[in-house]
Amino acid sequence: MLSSMLRKSLWTLCLLLAWPGQLRAGDAIYFSLRATGSLPDPPSSLLVQSPTFINVPAGSVLSVHLLRGDDLITTSTLSFSAAYTNEALIPSVPIASFVPTGQSSTPGQPLPGATLVPGQANLVELAADVGKYRLLWILSSGVMGTPGRAVLTGAPPSFLDLKLTEVSAATRVGDQKPGSVLFYNLYTSSPTNRAREDTLITLTNTNPAESASVKLFLVSSSNCQTLRLETCLQPRQTLSFLASDIDPGVRGYIVVVAIDSAGRPTQFNWLTGNAQVKLPSPLSGLPYDAVLSAVAIAKRSSGSVPNNGGVAEMIFNDSEYDRLPAHLVAEHVPSQLGNTNATTLMLYRPLANLAGGTVSGTIQISADNDQGRQGSGSVAFSCYGQINVPLLQMQPPLNQLLPSGASAWFNLSTADSLPLLATQLNAGKFSSGSTLRPLTFAADYRISMPISASACP
Repeated sequence: MLSSMLRKSLWTLCLLLAWPGQLRAGDAIYFSLRATGSLPDPPSSLLVQSPTFINVPAGSVLSVHLLRGDDLITTSTLSFSAAYTNEALIPSVPIASFVPTGQSSTPGQPLPGATLVPGQANLVELAADVGKYRLLWILSSGVMGTPGRAVLTGAPPSFLDLKLTEVSAATRVGDQKPGSVLFYNLYTSSPTNRAREDTLITLTNTNPAESASVKLFLVSSSNCQTLRLETCLQPRQTLSFLASDIDPGVRGYIVVVAIDSAGRPTQFNWLTGNAQVKLPSPLSGLPYDAVLSAVAIAKRSSGSVPNNGGVAEMIFNDSEYDRLPAHLVAEHVPSQLGNTNATTLMLYRPLANLAGGTVSGTIQISADNDQGRQGSGSVAFSCYGQINVPLLQMQPPLNQLLPSGASAWFNLSTADSLPLLATQLNAGKFSSGSTLRPLTFAADYRISMPISASACP
């Protein structure tokens, strides 16, 4: 006979293998709705049935947003005042509820220690065109299975199938996603000629239902001192501003951090951004003009970072936040002979304390050209490094490594394997710019930021 503990473990394993999906803290998943029969006229409620598996701590909140296309209609919340675990929740109970507009949204308690607050919506319109509606699920902490059905009550009641259609990009590994922290690798402006040198910075809250509060730290390349700003973003709002309007005559990088009402870094994996940079090449005077995507870092753990004496420490280790790049590649660096091209690499290590400080180190460079020749070199950086490739000291010399018509890719890293972020700009025959691609990631890096209460409502 199997022991009760072993039977329980095997049953849990079977449930895990059988799930079509699961919702983890911070994930956002979308479900489409499909009618399986005739629908009630009029409907009296829309009840989403529970999955079989739920394991959440006290304080967890499941938010289920009803969308028509991308437009938010209403939200149902299920709040757990006590921890709840059930590996075989049968029969199912409603864990999200929507009632007709104007009807009382009386809270209910479908599970022990859990309070369900319904959302209000025009269910007649929903029943008339179910395919245009979808549900967005966000769980603040814990884990649960994904549901398969909802019930549209009335005469007669009818089941709606829920099909998992999309998963938020922040749960994936890669740079093409939103996050809770953004790194803008370069901003600049001229104190005298904005038309020739300036940066248009764009920041977007892609969440269709929830507002965002963010802190911006603009780090000067000359002294590593920071300018701190705060802004509030409504759902699906984009904010754009010029560097010359907020930090004129300064060059550097920007760190954007999602914060809660107390000013602590928090999980809000919905932020995206870019910087459109124009500036003249320091050597040829030819213009750089490039749109550079911000590097988005997801917060993998739920909730906020603790406030420890007015400071919060963000840990980039793939457990709290995504790891940060450490070893970078600059692709297709062209020949610099004859002023045909002028390539510049902008590199930095994020400050360990966003209140300000110092950073220094040495960047090791190796290069492989498209004719099979290799080279190497190094360059020191302090706070923020600018490598003008035509002046780069390499062995063999750069004009041999990059003769006319040749190109190469460069490896860049530091001896201590700590984070490195960079931008590549080229002016000349091909004018372009890009964020350098990471080859490896730093195992653990910590950034502290000063805490102050959010000014956002």
